[in-house]
Order: sequence, then C-alpha cells, then structure tokens
Amino acid sequence: MASNNQRLVAEFDKNAIEKIKIHVNEYNGNQYVDVRIWFLNEARSDGGELPTRKGLRLHCELIPDLITALEKARDTIAGKA
Repeated sequence: MASNNQRLVAEFDKNAIEKIKIHVNEYNGNQYVDVRIWFLNEARSDGGELPTRKGLRLHCELIPDLITALEKARDTIAGKA
C-alpha cells in the first residue's frame, strides 16, 4: 500500500499470530483510515509483522458512519437494539 504519510493510531491482538492495526494514511492529498489484519512473519529474519489483504480502507469522511455502524453492532450484541 503506497503511502506518503502513515501513522499508527491503534493496534490490538486478534489472536495469537494476528493483530488488527489502525493507521491514518495520507495519499495524494486525501486522508484515509486503514483497518487491517497484520500477521507475525516468523520466516523473516527480523520476525517482523506484515499486512494482509484483509482489511478496510475508508476515506476519513466515512469515519462517523463506521463508528455509528460499530456502535449499532455493539448494542445489538448487548441486546440493546
């Protein structure tokens, strides 16, 4: 993923070998949020993490819609909806 400016804003474990990382990227003057699964690549000499194709890249204007949708999902799971 080509990026002029990428900032990690959050990460958390998905399971023992995968993480979910959230970056804010700037590309061609536009800002995007990238939510992506990363995996531990033990084959690399540095044991570093690599991104997968599994993820979501949204224009920053859509962040409020994503937050609303996630809150609805949380409320549905909690039996509030």
